[in-house]
Amino acid sequence: MDNEKKLMSLINSVNVLNSTRDLPEVLEQLIQEVLNVVGGANKSVLFLYDDRADILYAKTAVGFDMTYMKEIRLKPGEGMSGKTFLDEKGRIFSSLEDTVEGMADISDNIRNIYSHSLGRMEYPVSAICVPLISDGKCIGVLTVDVYEDDVQFEQEDLRLLETFANQASIAIENATLFSQNERNKRIHEELSKVSLAKGGLADITSTLSKLIDEPVIVYNEMMDIIATSEKELYSISLELKEETIQGAERPVFETETLSEQVSLAGEERLVYFFPIAADTRFFGLLAVPIMNGTDVDPLDQFAVEQAVTVFAMEIDRQERLVEEHFNYSGSILERIIHHPYEDLSSLNLTEMNFPEHDYHNYCIAQLYFRDPLLSFEKMTEKKQKIMRMFYREFSRLPYRTLVYDRNLEVNVMFTVPGYLSETAVYEKLGRIFNKIMSYSSSYAGISGSIGLGRTVTKLNEVHYSYYDAKRCVEFLQSTYQERYIMNYRQLGPYRLFLKMERDELRNYRSEILLPVIEHDEKYGSELLNTLKMYLDTNQNMAESGRRLFLHVNTIKYRLATVYKILDIKSLSGKKTFELQLAFRINDYLNE
Repeated sequence: MDNEKKLMSLINSVNVLNSTRDLPEVLEQLIQEVLNVVGGANKSVLFLYDDRADILYAKTAVGFDMTYMKEIRLKPGEGMSGKTFLDEKGRIFSSLEDTVEGMADISDNIRNIYSHSLGRMEYPVSAICVPLISDGKCIGVLTVDVYEDDVQFEQEDLRLLETFANQASIAIENATLFSQNERNKRIHEELSKVSLAKGGLADITSTLSKLIDEPVIVYNEMMDIIATSEKELYSISLELKEETIQGAERPVFETETLSEQVSLAGEERLVYFFPIAADTRFFGLLAVPIMNGTDVDPLDQFAVEQAVTVFAMEIDRQERLVEEHFNYSGSILERIIHHPYEDLSSLNLTEMNFPEHDYHNYCIAQLYFRDPLLSFEKMTEKKQKIMRMFYREFSRLPYRTLVYDRNLEVNVMFTVPGYLSETAVYEKLGRIFNKIMSYSSSYAGISGSIGLGRTVTKLNEVHYSYYDAKRCVEFLQSTYQERYIMNYRQLGPYRLFLKMERDELRNYRSEILLPVIEHDEKYGSELLNTLKMYLDTNQNMAESGRRLFLHVNTIKYRLATVYKILDIKSLSGKKTFELQLAFRINDYLNE
């Protein structure tokens, strides 16, 4: 190609590049026109630089299969293009030996991808690489190759390609600015539209996913999955939560944008985590597992940052609606508990999904928050965090739940299916409260006691369940035990002790058990424990021996010693009752 034709080809190519402001189209035309500029070139690839990942990735190519080429990631200094990027000046690889040497340091994985994109493993006989410079920074590398033995690039080809690359950089910069303005406008319009429409988290998630062309997952502050842009993402969302989020330092996720390489569904993915927060409140976490590219580009990140505000507003709006509902339900539950025999028709219970049916039972749970080291104001603040979770969990139940919140005491009336046994009800409610109290202890820093009352069939019997639950809480608070949840059946006879003075209970225990206790302390014997086991096994020596890992003769000898100490010949009905009562008091006092 003579100089005049080369010049005309360059001018025409530059005109084509400047004929559009659409960035993908500019990049596509760039890679096509470069073959017209450099005579003899039959393959070309454009690498762009990702400054956050510090890699060069293949954006577009001619003569290569982009299905494979898009997977290539070059480090600066790696391969012919990587070396050109570091030097920031054009380079000619004049011979096959030069190109082989220039590509000698690429990894086996990249070499394999390269051969698949070409259809075979073959090195170019000559190549030119030139940097794309914008605002004084290298933004990528343009590489042209020739695989014909009779063609060899020269300095004139390098100068021509450098001139083309300079014009291409300007076209890319102009198209980028135009694209940014257009995308900024679209981002504002789409997010404003979905925010005003109040279509919910699903609409916001779907809109953001379309804006950034990547999947989106939203977790609440408890790291429960509350929205995904695609249904198929749910399994990946669970995997991401279990493998990455749950094992990480929680405060970091709440304050910083992070990126991590994570194996999801057997593939390595770069995942971005954006905190959903407003003012000092943390609402949840937004995860973007990259599927279609190498990184979240600046405009994608801008879209996510704008969407985070919309997510926070929507989560807050939904929580306020749920809270308002439960605040209204509190006044209803208060009347049911404290005025059980009033006419309840005025409460509009049918609308609240509380019609009395044979398949409806009711159960009260009471939770009392406690922390002697916190002021009432600080305790109230922390309690509000827990109540948000309360409301979220209760709103998911199939039947409506009433919540009566008073100071540091929270009463909840659950509607449960009539076919469930009381044991099954306690197990079901226990799972809910275990989750809540785990969060309360780990992230809110407060603890509490939970009592579960009996199940009842009528609304005017709910107050019985309330007083059961209250007694359970009182028992947990008075005994200083490690457990934090108790149901009415577990309370059993202990409820009789709740209104009694502890000194009086201690005196009764001493009257009955003190001689045996003192003998154990003096001689190091195990009489008290043996006696308790004997009574618990319905006075069965063989079973007592089995449970205590003792021979039955040892049990017999110890019991004879107990009888002698207590000055009795056998355990009569009355004496058995007194001893069992004393043991129950001893358990209750837990001291």
